[in-house]
Amino acid sequence: MENKINTEKISDYIGAHNLTKTAFCKLCRISISTFNRILSGENFFINALFKIARVMKVEVYTLCN
Repeated sequence: MENKINTEKISDYIGAHNLTKTAFCKLCRISISTFNRILSGENFFINALFKIARVMKVEVYTLCN
């Protein structure tokens, strides 16, 4: 199954704000393992996506392909 999350948009945000993956996860209050599951297309709890969207100041649907 293909990844339905726009990981490029998340990666662009991390790069534009000079964040490490760890720092981004701390801002979002998610674990690095959850973040890695999102990036690799594995199952994760949807609330993690809401936390990422809140930090990025975007609507959740914009993180979906």
